[in-house]
Amino acid sequence: MMKSILVCTDGSRHGDTACEYAVYLAQRLKAHLTGVHVLDSRMLEGPLMADISGWIGAQPYSSQLQQFREMLEQKGNVIIEAFNDRCAKAGIKGEGVIRMGHPSRVLIDEEVRTELVILGQRGSHADLVGEALGSTAERVVRHSIKPCMVTPPTFREINKIMVAYDGSGHASQALHEAIELAQALSAELIILTVAEEDDVERVNEISREAMKLAEAHECRAVNLVSEDRHSSQSVLDNAKEQGCDLIVMGAYGHSRIREMILGSTTTYVITHSDVPVMLVR
Repeated sequence: MMKSILVCTDGSRHGDTACEYAVYLAQRLKAHLTGVHVLDSRMLEGPLMADISGWIGAQPYSSQLQQFREMLEQKGNVIIEAFNDRCAKAGIKGEGVIRMGHPSRVLIDEEVRTELVILGQRGSHADLVGEALGSTAERVVRHSIKPCMVTPPTFREINKIMVAYDGSGHASQALHEAIELAQALSAELIILTVAEEDDVERVNEISREAMKLAEAHECRAVNLVSEDRHSSQSVLDNAKEQGCDLIVMGAYGHSRIREMILGSTTTYVITHSDVPVMLVR
């Protein structure tokens, strides 16, 4: 079971919810939690500062750059202080750190020391720099080699978990993680398989194999086979209908083309889910 968790804390509403999930899981799993706040170098090098230089002139811009960086550092210190205080009040082992750089690159560098990365769907500069899912979240889940949990704007406890299973290698890894997490959280596990292209018989067999694994681990699980041909929306619809609080899925499915773009189903689910989505490789 995961004993080391990394969360991206940026002071935004989405980031705060990510921290809430991280603290919750650290408590339940008795894990060490690290909160990383990234001083976004894009704020110093990108369009924002270029615009400021146009307003105030090149000479003042040069002298104000250091002051602007200090403001970012002050904000970061406040965020990390609040994070450390939250960990202390929750009674968990936690540590907040500040790094400078491109957020996604920093998080990918930091993930080597953790077993789970948690981050919000959107970041603090989403409106400013035009992030949709959040370019940070998208880049991290695309390049990470560790399980990643992308959290929605609001928090709720995890009492029921759905794992999407298609028999692929990544889905098998996701199933193992979901079983362990369900047991650790005393949560019910629903194993969802989705039939596409008239392959109901094959999907039923895949579903039975998944249930055998859950039963071997003495995990409280039920299987659910959906014949909805739109697998992306089917995952979300079934999670909502079953009252699931977390979706676990492999980062990629069978298709090599899907693997090249992270996975069309995966990207859609992350973007539209109102519960956390944990991607496993």
